[in-house]
This record gives sequence, structure tokens and C-alpha cells, in this order.
Amino acid sequence: MSAEVAVVGLGPAGRALTHRLLARGVRVMAVDPHPDRPWAATYGGWRHQLPSWIDDTAVGATSGDTRLVARGNHVLAGEYLVLDNERLQRSLVLDGATVEARWVSDKELVCLAPRVVDCRGNRVGVPGGVAVSQTAFGVRLDPHQARPLLAGAEAVLMDWRPFDGTSHWGIRSPSFCYVVPLPDGRILAEETCLAGRPALSQHELASRLHHRLRVHGIEPPGQHDADVERVHIPMLPRPGARHGFGAAGREVNPISGYSVFSSLARADEVADCLANGQPWSSRTSAWRTQALESLLQLSPEAVVDLFDAFGRLSPGSQQAVLDPGTPDGPLLRGLTQQWMLMSGRNRLVGATARGLFQRGRS
Repeated sequence: MSAEVAVVGLGPAGRALTHRLLARGVRVMAVDPHPDRPWAATYGGWRHQLPSWIDDTAVGATSGDTRLVARGNHVLAGEYLVLDNERLQRSLVLDGATVEARWVSDKELVCLAPRVVDCRGNRVGVPGGVAVSQTAFGVRLDPHQARPLLAGAEAVLMDWRPFDGTSHWGIRSPSFCYVVPLPDGRILAEETCLAGRPALSQHELASRLHHRLRVHGIEPPGQHDADVERVHIPMLPRPGARHGFGAAGREVNPISGYSVFSSLARADEVADCLANGQPWSSRTSAWRTQALESLLQLSPEAVVDLFDAFGRLSPGSQQAVLDPGTPDGPLLRGLTQQWMLMSGRNRLVGATARGLFQRGRS
């Protein structure tokens, strides 16, 4: 029998969606050039985002004390998780699906089945321009090496202090350090450009991370592939993209990047729509897109102030800003509170960016 739904791309989002469609008895064709390729990236998120159908063994590491460091040191509410990719992939069984190991062109995409979902990631930039992207360069450290970076915490979502130990960024584009436990017992330390047009290069981020490590008395490890992680994520969907899920859809938060946890959390909703022949939205919220444009207008010091303000939001407002699936009302309230909590030093520039945001709403 022919497939009712074709899922193209078997990364975490595509595999989870296929798994949930099969659970509903839908006939699925899954297409990927390397269906069982291991997932090399680090996927972290909050306990409340993880759906109940995910096997407990897929959680590889946890943090009950997660911080955000900007002007102050803020404790973030909730338990932060890092997935065990091998166990997650193994738990998302595809028994019953027709799996084809091949490439699919954009032209062929729409011909595969009556309903097609593109889970190939956000692969294309802006024609004739420079895409807004998030980039990161990370190394894996032994726990005793990473202790100075954690400073007593179990994980650091963002450390916005300058990498060279100075007190201000000046005119340099800011970056933050992401420090989290890994399933193998090591610690990932990752220098991250939140969003840039263009984003900071891998070379620049590696240089900054090595400098940051040395400031903390840590000798940077060798750059063997097994010990290094490189990230490049377009922050906005490619023009004209339709029927995307995961990094190809609205599961990219233009304020904080792609969230595998959001894809897992939304897989049932999208699977229900596909199984019942109902439409579903893959568009990114226009308010998040406008917030990203406002963020790009901020000075380096104002960016630090903005995330210090995030650290002072209520847990509910923090969750609204971080979760890509937050409805517009709670999202707008959370973003407005964040802008209003910026320090006096950057209130003027914050007001300018806020004005751009407000114009985008009108």
C-alpha cells in the first residue's frame, strides 16, 4: 500500500514525527540518505518540555542548578536535561515505516505522498544576502577541568562575561559560554554567537573559547573531532519554505536557536493533524522574528543587559520567551517585561530596539 505521509529527513525531529505517526497507524515513507547516522550534536532543554512518551533512558545528564551569568549570577528554575542521542535514536523505533536511504530534491519533495513533511533542517540562507545565524564552537572537558567555568553550578546556560576577562565588550560582537554536563560524564564548554548577520566564524569562536579557558586556568584540549563540537544554525526559515518541521519549521526560536525539545514536544500535535487530514502551521511567530531584528540592533553592552533582565524574569516569563511554541500573548508579555527590566545605562538603546519591535507589531 502507498504511503499516506512522507517524512523527509530522519534527524531527531523527523524520526520522532515518524515514530508518532506510526503509533497512530499512519502509513509512512521516511526518506534520508543515511537513516541510521548517529546524531553528533548536543541537545539540551528543560524537563517540562520533554513529552511523557520519551523513554527515561534517553536522558543522559541532568542539572538541578543551572545559572545565567550577565551583570549578575542568576539561578534558573527547573531541571535542565541533556539527551543521550544514541538511546533516544534507538527508542524512536520505525517498525512499519517504509525507509528509503536516498537524497530527495526540492522538486521531488511534493511528489512523494499526499502529505509531505520536510525535516531536512534549515539548509539555505537568504538569496542575495547574508542569513542571520547562530554559530558555536565547543570542546569537551573532564569535570575537574571545567570546575572553574561552572563556579559551583551544575550547568551554565549562558555566561555573557567577556572571554578575555575584561569588564566590557566595547565594540566587539558579544558571545556567551554554554557549559553543560554530557552523558559520558564530561562537560561541554561552547562559545556561542547567539545571532549575527553575519555570525561569528568558527575560527573566531575557537580563539575566544581558548582565551576564556586560559583566563580560568584551563589549558585548551587538542582539537580532535571526538572532542570538538561545531554549530551553525540559520535562525529564520528559508524564503518560500513550506511544510517544515524541526529546524526546517517553527521549532527554531529566533531568539535562542533550534530546540530539539520543542520538536519532541510538538510531534504529537503535528502527527494528529497529519493523521486527521488537518492543516498545521510551520511558520515562525512574526513577533519572534521582529524580536530577533530588534536584538540585532542592540549594542554589545545592551545585549548583556537584555539577558541580565531575562535572568530577573519570573520562571513563567522565562519559559514563555524560551519555548518556541509559546502563544503570542504570553510571549509578548514576557518580551516586554524583559525589555523594561534593562538597566538604566542601556534603557535608551533598549527603548530604540523596543520601538522597532512595537512598529513590527503594528
